[in-house]
Amino acid sequence: MSGRPRPAPDRGHPARRWCADLAMGARFAVTGGREGWIRTALTALGVGLGVAVLLLAASVPHLLNGAQERHRARAAVPVAQGVGPSDRSLLTAAADTAYRDLPVQGRIVTAEGRHAPVPPGLSRLPGPGELAVSPALGDLLRSPAGALLKDRFPDLRITATIRDEGLTHPGELAFYQGSDALRRPGFGVERITAFGDHGEPFRAGAPTVLLLAVSCVALLVPVAVFLATAVRFGGERRDRRLAALRLVGADRATTRRIAAGEALAGALFGLLTGAALFLAGRVPLAGISLFGLGVFPSDVVPDARVAALVAPAVLLCAVGTTLVTMRRVTVEPLGVTRTARPPRRRLWWRLLLPAAGVALLLPQAINGPGSGDAASVQLILGTALLLLGVAAVLPWLLDAVVARLDGTGGGSQSWHLALRRLQLSSTAAARSVSGITVAVAGAIAVQMLLTGSLSLPEAQQTRTAAWTEVDSYDGAVPTARAGQMSALLRAAPGVRTAHTLVAGHAGPARHQPDRNPAASGDDEDREPYPVTVADCATLRQLAPVGACSAGDVFLVAGPDDAVPRPGERLVLDPVGSRSDHRAPARWTVPRTAHRTTAGPERPVPGRTGRGLLATPEALPPALLPHADLTCLLRLPHTPDAIEYVRNAAARISPRTVVYRYGQPGPDEAAALVSGGLTACATAVLLLIGGGLLLTALEQLRARARLLSALDALGTPRALLGRSVLWQTAVPVVMGLTLAVGWGVALGALLGRMAGRPPRPDWWSILALTGTAAAVILGVTALSLPSLWRLMRPDGLRTE
Repeated sequence: MSGRPRPAPDRGHPARRWCADLAMGARFAVTGGREGWIRTALTALGVGLGVAVLLLAASVPHLLNGAQERHRARAAVPVAQGVGPSDRSLLTAAADTAYRDLPVQGRIVTAEGRHAPVPPGLSRLPGPGELAVSPALGDLLRSPAGALLKDRFPDLRITATIRDEGLTHPGELAFYQGSDALRRPGFGVERITAFGDHGEPFRAGAPTVLLLAVSCVALLVPVAVFLATAVRFGGERRDRRLAALRLVGADRATTRRIAAGEALAGALFGLLTGAALFLAGRVPLAGISLFGLGVFPSDVVPDARVAALVAPAVLLCAVGTTLVTMRRVTVEPLGVTRTARPPRRRLWWRLLLPAAGVALLLPQAINGPGSGDAASVQLILGTALLLLGVAAVLPWLLDAVVARLDGTGGGSQSWHLALRRLQLSSTAAARSVSGITVAVAGAIAVQMLLTGSLSLPEAQQTRTAAWTEVDSYDGAVPTARAGQMSALLRAAPGVRTAHTLVAGHAGPARHQPDRNPAASGDDEDREPYPVTVADCATLRQLAPVGACSAGDVFLVAGPDDAVPRPGERLVLDPVGSRSDHRAPARWTVPRTAHRTTAGPERPVPGRTGRGLLATPEALPPALLPHADLTCLLRLPHTPDAIEYVRNAAARISPRTVVYRYGQPGPDEAAALVSGGLTACATAVLLLIGGGLLLTALEQLRARARLLSALDALGTPRALLGRSVLWQTAVPVVMGLTLAVGWGVALGALLGRMAGRPPRPDWWSILALTGTAAAVILGVTALSLPSLWRLMRPDGLRTE
């Protein structure tokens, strides 16, 4: 035998070596004792939270499609004009209402035959006097909170409950009311032979696509940054263990693969944790409703193609992040070299990301948002690059600011301790804060876009008057009952002022003595004149009529308005008379009619006050049988005053509609969207704050011996506590400053794309920054117990 040493055995193919090293790292992750399990559990929790959010985002298409399909399945599509009643036809009319700011979807049905169609969710049609309600509406009517709503259906009995397939979400308030009052189609009544809209599905417009795409990117990019941070939990202790492996003969490539295997094990546990969190969160989502939309648990199903990409993407992120990070760490047999002064960061390549994003978005900002898949990909990619640019620029900015602050030489000892620690570990600090920075920047950008799209112009906001309007359209309430309608509404509790008006149209009469009644009221070139009949008090609210008495008629015109001449012969309600196949009523404009010029907009919403204005003594409302009836009411600022008005209107006719115009102020829809977006961004901030806390605790454990030495030398604990506060606050303040400026700039660019002026919501921005400041204080407070525990002289003991 030769005395030469035997060469080390070759482990075979590179793929086999990779698998063996990854498996060894996975074993370290689960067999490293209590510390190893804690580290793996933290990684699994961080990755699991991110995976749950990604699976929820992947469920959005299926969620929206399910709600849209159920909504389309119950839609009433009228038959072609001229189709008469049959054994399979149904008359129906909308009867929507509201209760304490909750929308209530209603529909009146009258069967014209034994085989009339039945809406989804019911086994039979409700008969006259019967009511089919959704489970949520049934529970509300049976509860004390719904006592006032129950008065809206005084003579109806509940005979059926609508099943899930007839509802858009579990909390929807909906009903079908049986009636025998619908006689024929027209004027809001439709004849159908089946439920379901089988036409082209709804396609969102370019502004909607822009809002959805930017919102998804703004919420998911911080999650991706958080995932990249989560797989690095426990890096300090792992690197010391890798140094021990180097001592027993492992090379640098092997240590990197073992580290990647350990991160891979944590990511695998994170996938299982994320799937469990996602499944557990489906049921609570059913109780959430926004803008009248909600979800069933069965709708929260991730898209198979997107879900299939989540698992490999998370695993590749874990392995790739670890390998890239390990390239900056020198693992030697005697320890880990990571405290050397890092090389100077380059700025030019970091600016390439936002520059590329601007280059992708600028064409759409100039020419408007495009359509098609290519334009959507361009929008998403450009927004993502701009947001990732925040995370890329932050480390360079943090280094530059910390170096400048340290160069000033001022400040307390705790301040200098914090700056020195940031100089030695600025990468970890920037990595921890980058998620918060990206989340705040994205939230501000989307908020500006939504606020600019949904807010009313300031001039319109200041002119909005506090009126409650009760409308009966298309003759749902005959004009002959205008006085009865006005009396019932005036008697409703809380009504202070009531103005009733009848709004219809009139056309110039032809001079032929004999003509076909079906053609009455036609005129080749002239538009019909708007006609409004009301008492003098109401006419003064609509137009500057001046002196008014019973029997007066006013001709109110603007610069481009046409009005009839005094003495002109008119036909009243020409469209309604053609539908009724009757001759229209004739009426002559009195020669004493007063001409006046339309003034500025009156404080009555939706009313221009132009055309022919007449008092009931001059023009009886009964001559306009299919006109619209409107009652304008003034109500006190009490919560249920409008509910009494809705109940009174329902007694007149279930087809009446009640609107309430608010006091001057910001648009409610914009405020609601802004509040919802702030809540989502706050949730992301809290999620990232948890990762920031875990990173701070890890860094404290890695500095245990240093902290023990400082305590042995007599360093005050309060001084080290303040240094931890500064060490957390400086990166977050820098990140928030960058995020606010970046977010406002991105929001202005997106607003230019949507054709909306930039409208920063500074109160919401203040709320986001305040939440981030609370995260700083919370992380510091929660890390202090660990700091006190580590500051003990016995931490210097070595065995």
